[in-house]
Amino acid sequence: MLLKYITCITTITLLIIQYNTVTTATPFPVKGNIYNAVNELTALAHVYPRYVEISDLEGKKIGRVGIMVEEGIAKLFLVKQDKRHSLIGYSGPSDHPNKGTLYNVSDKIAGYYFWTPTWSFIFNNQNKRVGKVKCIAWPRVCAAGVGGYLLNFFNQNQALQKK
Repeated sequence: MLLKYITCITTITLLIIQYNTVTTATPFPVKGNIYNAVNELTALAHVYPRYVEISDLEGKKIGRVGIMVEEGIAKLFLVKQDKRHSLIGYSGPSDHPNKGTLYNVSDKIAGYYFWTPTWSFIFNNQNKRVGKVKCIAWPRVCAAGVGGYLLNFFNQNQALQKK
């Protein structure tokens, strides 16, 4: 009888541990490596369901892109990782389902991004590829954030000056 009791308690304990592990475990962030125009690793993208954080190779946060719904339309905004979380750019509408346009705060086109199910590619406003990122989750949001980084919206990247 004691053995059955111990077995039952052990089983319940394992189920509780397993349940808590399953409910508290999360696949986020999904991480993507950011490569510049010459395929050098320059930064990291940490992808969450409603935003993407960009950090340097040491893990220091540089900025993020987030989604804001305005009049029923999801818009992407890029903010710098400073005390004020300064707005530094946004993504505008596109005539293509897998392509986006990046604008700076002066409403000038800074570049474009194009995404596939696994890779996102970033181009400057002269249509020259400036880099890429492998994002398997939320590729549009990921591409917009990485585009802001590769187009130097965050004013931080000496690594990109090697181009």
